Amino acid sequence: MSSRHRAHRRLVLTASALLGALSLCPAARALEWELVEPATSSSPAAAPDPMQASPISSSGGSTSSNAPGDGLVWEAVLPGEEFGHRDVAREVQEAEAARLAAAAAIPEPTAWVTGGLYQISRGEEGLPAITQRVPSGYGSRFLGFQMGAFLESCNVTGSHVCGTESFQDEFNDYAKGAVDFNLGLGDPTRWMGIDLGFNFTSLATTRPGQDTAGTDFGEGQGINLAISRNFSPDWGVKIGAINLIELDETQKDTGRSAYAVVSGRIDLGGPPEKNTNDLYVTAGLANGLFRPLDTIVSDQRQACNALRRRKGTDLLTPQQIRNCNADGLNYGSPSPVVAVAWVINPQVSLMAEWWGRNLTLAASFKPIPGVNWVITPGITNLVKNADWDPDVPGYTERARFQLTTSLAF
Repeated sequence: MSSRHRAHRRLVLTASALLGALSLCPAARALEWELVEPATSSSPAAAPDPMQASPISSSGGSTSSNAPGDGLVWEAVLPGEEFGHRDVAREVQEAEAARLAAAAAIPEPTAWVTGGLYQISRGEEGLPAITQRVPSGYGSRFLGFQMGAFLESCNVTGSHVCGTESFQDEFNDYAKGAVDFNLGLGDPTRWMGIDLGFNFTSLATTRPGQDTAGTDFGEGQGINLAISRNFSPDWGVKIGAINLIELDETQKDTGRSAYAVVSGRIDLGGPPEKNTNDLYVTAGLANGLFRPLDTIVSDQRQACNALRRRKGTDLLTPQQIRNCNADGLNYGSPSPVVAVAWVINPQVSLMAEWWGRNLTLAASFKPIPGVNWVITPGITNLVKNADWDPDVPGYTERARFQLTTSLAF
């Protein structure tokens, strides 16, 4: 018999033996066979797998030959368990898609707007101011500390008419300012915000170009107090008093003021998570220094006339006149206050406000990203109302410059 006939016979016998083995093992009929790479010679020997099928010899038995000519070995798998590189890639893609979907389902932390003194924050990011003189409706977070200053180029008093001298001379002789400190003792986003403030209004003992000393630096001290509550992440209400407690006689010239305001944020179309293209609106009522000038003067006259009637004389001492003018400056009837600010981005905002007496236009800047320092220059007395009336003591003949700045920690 030729070698060719012998090879053909061996192949037939091997196939017959394989079919015979399958007929003897019914469970094996449900199996399918898949090509796998043989173990390399350097791999440690593994225990035989009962599901591993060996090539069948011509005599009907199996052989474990791993000769190089054998090529591949056979491994039994159940139907539907076939697994290839495409299946691995698909499972990796499905796992990644599931991870991304789970991450997207986690809500972002809510960014609450809070404030305090001359600036606000949204979430963890400090923003420029949304008002200049009008208090905002946002209170400070717990232990939030701010320090700031207010400066106006010419203080409106009955002894001088602003605009009758050069800007430089009036600034040297009649400018007025205040230094403020504010500490948050509550949390307006959880239950109630409490803002405790301290201010003093004497910024220098001697003015530029003057030899005589005025009030000592640091005099004119007062205590401010406000309570606030955010009724949503973007809207808050605040009720407070400025100079609620006057700590010295000098502060009586500043007067006491009370206010109740509401502030809100309106998204104008920027990314919701970004502090860009947002409109902030503040509205409420305030008295004291926030009243029209003619109303303040009228209340002061009434207070002094009432004192004259009580004393039974038209002659009052300088101290009595000072006291009755202070009484007329304190509190009184409320006036509407409104402020509208456009926060262009976390570094710049533009605003207009009616602070009860007149109109102010201002711009606020946060010059150093990451540092909550804000500077806000503005121009006030833009409307020619009682502030410009020559019949009202303390009137002005020029729009006045004012500046606020604050640093938050």
